[in-house]
Order: sequence, then structure tokens, then C-alpha cells
Amino acid sequence: MESFDYQIIANLLSGKGFTGKKLKELENFLLKNKLTYRVLAISKPTPISLLPPDGETKIKKGVICLGGDGTVSETIGYMAKRKISLPIFIIPTGTANFLANSIGISSRNSFKGLLKGRIKEFDLGLYHDSEKEDYFLMGVGLGFEHKFLEMAKQYQKKFLGKLSYYLPAIRELFRLRSVDYQLSVEGKPLNFRSPMVTVLNLKPKITRLFPLFLEKDICPDDGWLDLIYVDHKNYLIDFLAVLFFHLFGSLDFGLVRRIKVKNVKIDSPAGAGLQLDGEIKGKIPFEISIEKGKIKFLI
Repeated sequence: MESFDYQIIANLLSGKGFTGKKLKELENFLLKNKLTYRVLAISKPTPISLLPPDGETKIKKGVICLGGDGTVSETIGYMAKRKISLPIFIIPTGTANFLANSIGISSRNSFKGLLKGRIKEFDLGLYHDSEKEDYFLMGVGLGFEHKFLEMAKQYQKKFLGKLSYYLPAIRELFRLRSVDYQLSVEGKPLNFRSPMVTVLNLKPKITRLFPLFLEKDICPDDGWLDLIYVDHKNYLIDFLAVLFFHLFGSLDFGLVRRIKVKNVKIDSPAGAGLQLDGEIKGKIPFEISIEKGKIKFLI
């Protein structure tokens, strides 16, 4: 059986050639430090979950992931489903890099973390609907949280960069629409009308200067998920609630509801799209729960 220190997963479709450049730099660093590795280079759209397992190879130290949010999310899901306990070291090369930013990793992440970094455990959310099951690190969003990301995906990200997320968010604020939701929270019914619903495991960050959520109580290793929604009143109040919540966190004038949960089922008679860790996927109705200490990162 072959043995390597690290498994590298590199999405060469991410970052307009930046991933390929970082991969070469990484290989030089590993060779210089006498660390062995093997590379899985993704050069065409291929879900990591569909890649065949290699039972003849042993990875000793961890998995290095080069790519954007989609690559990181798929790597997390692949490892969680197969109960692979190795830590993940992220080298973000995508457009937004929400997941990397949210756990404190910048695009300038130094390779030295592979030598001197610390391992940190995070909880994972488990999502499942009638057709699929998936893990998420950051959270699930409906209403405004889904709409602006869906629109951002339609923009030319390679030309606008992070502006492809800011501009749709501003636009969607002026197009807020509330719908009815039917929830079961720890087995107890909860019904409301809202323009925005999110269930978070950790605080999303677009950039370090724009954290998106300033909630102090959201913690990625406390064994809880945070259900947050705006209780619909009228368009103007909904607008102010969503705006102030994203800019100032708890300064929302009591317009935002927060509940700590371990299990929640969400449905909507009107139907609703959703995003999972920044990716447009999943469907109503669905159920989510929390699994403590499910994934490790080398930070």
C-alpha cells in the first residue's frame, strides 16, 4: 500500500488560472520540506463525491484543498460521509471564498500552516430532503439569503469578483417578498411569514471588513444551530430589519427572531429556493440537524 503525507485536491477550473499557480508553489514547498503528497487535479466539472475511492493509498497527515466554496464544500461532505478524520488545509482560490473567510483563512494563507498550524474541530450541519443528504459547515438560507446568491451566480463573476455578490444583495433588498413558512423545531410547530430565514452553524464572512453577520452567539463548536428569521410586519419594516441585521447584527430593534436548535424541519406552502453553504441546491421541505466535532481544519 502506498503512503503519502498529504492528499491534494486542486480544482483547476477555479480562480482563472490562480489554482494552477498556487499548486506549483505548494508542490515546491512540500518537496523542500520533504513531505510526500499525491495530487487529484480537477480539470473538468466533476463532483468530488463521484470520484472513486482509492483503497490502496494511505494518507497520513491531511487533505489540502485548493479551490473555491464549491470545492471546499464538496471536500467537507466527501470526508464527513466517509468518516475520514484527517484535517483539511484550505488554500482559497475562488471568487468569494465565503467558507475560508468564515473560519479565518485568507487568500494569502501561508503554506507554513502545514508545518506549524493547529487543528481545530468544527460542528457540521446535516441536511436531508426526500432525494438527498448533504453536510454543511456555514448554513442554510431561504428568502433574501437565497435570492441574492442566486442572482450573483448569474453575474459574470470572473469580471466582477466580489461585486457580483454585493450588487445583487443591494438589489434584492428593494425586492423583498415575504412567504409563509411551516417549521417543526425540536418536534414543536412554529409558523410565521418572513422575507428571510437562515439556519447557521458559523458566522458567514464575505470579507474581513464585511462579516455579513455580527451575531456574537453563533459558535461553530457548541453543538447548536442558530435559527434566525425576520418576523414580517410590512415592507418598510422588513427592509429595515434585513438591512440592520446584516450591517449591525443584534442592533435590529427586536425585529429579528433567534432560536437555538439541534433539529428543525422547514416547509413552505408557496415553495421556496434555498442555498446551502453558498451553493444554490436543495429543496423544500427539508430537515437539518447538528453533528458535533464532525470535521477538522488545519488553521
